[in-house]
Amino acid sequence: MSLVTMKELLQDAQKRRYAVGGFNVFNLETLGAVVEVAEELKTPLVLGITERFFKFVDVETLSAAMVKAAQKSNVPIALHLDHGHTYEGIMKAIRWGYTSVMFDGSALPLDENIKRTKEVSRIAHSLGVSVEGELGYIGCYPENCEIEAQQCIDAEQAAMFAERSRIDALAVAVGSHNSAMRQDNGLNFERVRALTGKVEIPLVMHGGARLSREDYLGSIQVGISKINIPTDTSMVAGDKLRDELARHPKANYIHLMTVVKKGVKESVRKYMLHFDCISKAI
Repeated sequence: MSLVTMKELLQDAQKRRYAVGGFNVFNLETLGAVVEVAEELKTPLVLGITERFFKFVDVETLSAAMVKAAQKSNVPIALHLDHGHTYEGIMKAIRWGYTSVMFDGSALPLDENIKRTKEVSRIAHSLGVSVEGELGYIGCYPENCEIEAQQCIDAEQAAMFAERSRIDALAVAVGSHNSAMRQDNGLNFERVRALTGKVEIPLVMHGGARLSREDYLGSIQVGISKINIPTDTSMVAGDKLRDELARHPKANYIHLMTVVKKGVKESVRKYMLHFDCISKAI
């Protein structure tokens, strides 16, 4: 168990048709909440933090705690840099003990995205670290924004990108409310199925928060192996903090953090129960 690469986790998820939850954390309370639920439910886990958070928290210290938590855990945990945009950030994550990094070159021209992602793969793989790449736009389009054709992921192009960049997992736009892979009546499962038919490596859903159980299960059935919940821990924590302060304005910090942690655990548990990953720890 303990600290493993994301490649190991996702290959098993791909083989056995479930999704590993990718949960981003931002302090010790959220770290403890996510790991404790994974251990209770015996689920594999990807613990992440985005590069943009580097300026808000002491990531080096938090990362040391994440490494320690994974090493002590009785379930397999990968530590993942989510949406890394710079070589500097990626190298920091590797030095801090992360077993997986994502290079987000989605805003770059295709050839440049391939070139930079391949270089990250070369370095990371030499150090035993997994790599996730991104092709196409992942995010939330404004309702009046016209989605350009090149922002929709083509299966042939995705397969070429995965092969040439030598990544271990590919992030695809499938979960965001207005993403290029969402239809008016839900997620575009046929597009995911087409990708699965051409791309051999595991696929990752970004923007996966607050979808229906049917959307999660449908996505897993057509080939999604990791579902990212990047910001919902922060949102839930904020909601719980505001609610508790409204009821108990003079509550002390320790009490508030206890309430926050409980709320985050409830949220994480709900997601994991939808991902078909219960008792899948290997």
